[in-house]
Amino acid sequence: MFRSLASRLTLFYTLLFAALSLLVFGVIQYNLRSNLRERIDQEFLGDGREFVEIFQHGGFEALSREIHLETEGEGIDLVFIRLYSADLQLIETSDLRSWGDLPQPASTLKNLRQGQFETINLTSHPGQARIFYQPLGKDYILQSGTLLSFDEALLASFQQVFFLTFAFVLVAAVSIGFYISRRSLAGVKIVRETADQISRGNLSQEITFHDQAEEVNHLITSINRMQSRIKTLIKELQDVTNNIAHDLRSPVTRIRGLAETTLSGVQSLQEYQGMSGSVIEECDSLVGMINTMLEIAETDAGVTPLEKTPVNLSAIIRDVAELYSPVAEDRSIHISLKIIDDPLIVSGDRGRLQRAFANLLDNALKFTPEGGWIALEAKQENHCAQIRIADSGAGIATKDLPRVWERFYRADSSRSTPGTGLGLSLVRSIILAHDGQIDITSAQRAGTQVTVCINIAATGS
Repeated sequence: MFRSLASRLTLFYTLLFAALSLLVFGVIQYNLRSNLRERIDQEFLGDGREFVEIFQHGGFEALSREIHLETEGEGIDLVFIRLYSADLQLIETSDLRSWGDLPQPASTLKNLRQGQFETINLTSHPGQARIFYQPLGKDYILQSGTLLSFDEALLASFQQVFFLTFAFVLVAAVSIGFYISRRSLAGVKIVRETADQISRGNLSQEITFHDQAEEVNHLITSINRMQSRIKTLIKELQDVTNNIAHDLRSPVTRIRGLAETTLSGVQSLQEYQGMSGSVIEECDSLVGMINTMLEIAETDAGVTPLEKTPVNLSAIIRDVAELYSPVAEDRSIHISLKIIDDPLIVSGDRGRLQRAFANLLDNALKFTPEGGWIALEAKQENHCAQIRIADSGAGIATKDLPRVWERFYRADSSRSTPGTGLGLSLVRSIILAHDGQIDITSAQRAGTQVTVCINIAATGS
């Protein structure tokens, strides 16, 4: 019964409510009983002072007359008054017919010097009586008593009203508490149902926001973010699978064609060696292509975390330019550098950033004709380290620009050059993994310009 969270919360708050209610009842009852007792005692003290004054001014006869008038006025079945001598011998008493056998005063009252109270149980009445002893000089002790039936009836009525109200409120609290608990946990039920659908393969089902508690809304946000992450990972896996199935078919076909051609007739050792070399070259290209695809997929999905350290992009650009300068000299391509003197420190993976900018410069060299130029620029723009690589190459057609970041996509003008069509995809994945931005502008016969922006690290600002 109490396996559900709603039931447990309802039970917990019901017990807490009951305990607090009983505590409040106990405090109120104690204060009420004390106040009623205090009221009676104050009346006794007032009457005692009055009897003392009457005795002092009127003597024994006036006191006796006042005793009878007082009891008859209050009711002989509700109050009684008895007068004792100093040695506790009864001298005068009110009508005691309805009181039965009243206990005699204790012997300790013989030396009474001030008023004293006690509560006794009566044999002739179901309740209790409050007794007050008032010394009258040195020779007399006045005993006054009253039934506590009215106070006890009032307390009993209070208890009855409280427990009836408590029972009603407790039932209402349980019902309302269970309803509120179920309603508060309705968001958890929605999350569970959506999670069940996700586990069955329905990744398109997202949790819509309702008027839920803040904690439930945070849970919904986390589940939706997790679901989006799962969809991204699965899409990356599907893309890699599709690319392997589609774009790796050609290298495998070429390898098989080389083997079939060689085995179609009697070949010399030199021809077999040539076939083996070609197969090895195709296999190396195939392995490189697979590794690049996996690296792009892992970078996009965030499976392999970046080992970020403070990196100076200015130094990386200089190193990349120096690495490719022999290739540029062989083709009479001029590489110009415009790099600020201050270091451009970003938080990143040095190896991957080097590979990204090396791929960009390699692309620029591939599509820049002999005698052309390539400009490398590194500067700080606001809080961004901006790297710009421009060339005087053939450029990219307008219709091809939106697709240059796609894997294996190669424009018509680039199909004659070596490459797999994965370079720009890898560059974009690396830059985005560094929370950077990359943009490319180009036009046919007007060259190409790639701009990369990565936020400056706090230590380098």
